[in-house]
Amino acid sequence: MRKINIKDLELNIDITQILNLYASKSSIIIDVDGKIYNNLDDVKKKAVIYKNLEFKQMPSILDAKAIANQLFADYKPMITGTNCKIKPVSNWQNIIDMNKENMLYFDHQSDGVEMFEDKELENYGWNASALEINYRQISEFIEESCEGVLLCYDNEIQFSGFVIVDDIEDVRIKVKDFICKKAQENIKDELIDLEEDDVIEALELFGIEA
Repeated sequence: MRKINIKDLELNIDITQILNLYASKSSIIIDVDGKIYNNLDDVKKKAVIYKNLEFKQMPSILDAKAIANQLFADYKPMITGTNCKIKPVSNWQNIIDMNKENMLYFDHQSDGVEMFEDKELENYGWNASALEINYRQISEFIEESCEGVLLCYDNEIQFSGFVIVDDIEDVRIKVKDFICKKAQENIKDELIDLEEDDVIEALELFGIEA
C-alpha cells in the first residue's frame, strides 16, 4: 500500500485543463497524483485532494490567473504561466471530508481506528476483538498486505489518516485469513477464554477449531 504524507505533498496542476472544465461548467476533481477528473465515478478508488462539484461562475473580467487563485484559494497556489503549484496540507480537514464516502477507515490522532466502513470487515473487526485481536492490528495488516493508498498527516507528533483500498474483496479474504491465524496463536498462548459466549460465536464465524 502506498503511504503518502500530505505534509510533504506538492502538486503541479495544468491551469489550461482546469479553465476548460470551469468554462464548460463541469465538475473538477483532482486526485493525490495531480490527475484531473470531471466524474465522481472515476475516483471511487482514489484519494482526492480537491473537489469542486457546484461552484458559482466568477465575473468574466477575471483573467486565468485570478480564476485559478480563487479556485485554489485554500491550497496556497503559486502560479507560473499555465502551471499552478498547490500544497494540499493547508486544506487537510476538508480533504478528509471529501474522501469519507470512499475510505475504508479513518485513523484518528487520538481515537485511532474505531471501525471499518465496509459492513463485512466491520463484522470481522467486531468479532475479532473477542479473540484478542484489535482494530489497530487489523488496520496495520491491511496497510502492509493490501493494495491501496494511505493518505495521512504525520509530523512525528500528530498522526491522522485514512485508507482507500483497490479491491475490497481481496481485503476481506486476506483479513479473515489474518484473523484466523492470529486467533490460533492467541489460543496457543492461552490469551483467550474458550468458554466465553462471545469467543465461541467468534470462533464459529471464522470457522476456527479450538
